[in-house]
Amino acid sequence: MARGSLTELQNQLLIAKDAEYVSKGDFSAIANQSVAVHKLLNAFIRIAKSLNFKSRILLDSRFQIPDSISGAATLPTIIVLAILILIVGAGITASALSESFISLGQKKSSEALIFAEAGARDAFVRIARDKKYACATTDCYQIDFVSGGCASGDGCAKISVSSGVGSDADPKVVTSKGISGSSVRELQVSVILDASLYGRIATTTWQEL
Repeated sequence: MARGSLTELQNQLLIAKDAEYVSKGDFSAIANQSVAVHKLLNAFIRIAKSLNFKSRILLDSRFQIPDSISGAATLPTIIVLAILILIVGAGITASALSESFISLGQKKSSEALIFAEAGARDAFVRIARDKKYACATTDCYQIDFVSGGCASGDGCAKISVSSGVGSDADPKVVTSKGISGSSVRELQVSVILDASLYGRIATTTWQEL
């Protein structure tokens, strides 16, 4: 059962690497730890089988050999120690994997927010050039921050700009969606234009959706 659980953990680790939830360095470190635990487990199984076989022979024998029986009585102690080693090893591996997931998730989330903000500011530049600028369809245009960003679903922003006139009653609304791997952060910005300043951006109100 313990060996099956460890194998399952190793499979999940491979899936995490393929999905880029864990870096190559973290993957190697955690994989090495799991291999070490696997070796300990295999050694324990071999020892337990050997001692269990010997203890059955001694118990079934008509002859009483005190020293040997006393030695066989240490089997429960060995089992307990081996189980503790396995628990500690598996705990370390699971903890390292969990920390790697959390660290990578936080990094991707932060990147997605940065991409979303950069997309919104690109829309501001377009509005500043043309106060009537609009691109109102969902994810109207996109910006790649890495090669093939939006095509691969990683490292890009998708932006739309409403057709509002930019007044208090009808502001222009910029929606920018930042994407970094599985993390998606979306910002919405209400833009008010100052008519007395030739349509320059007067105020912006940000919120995350």
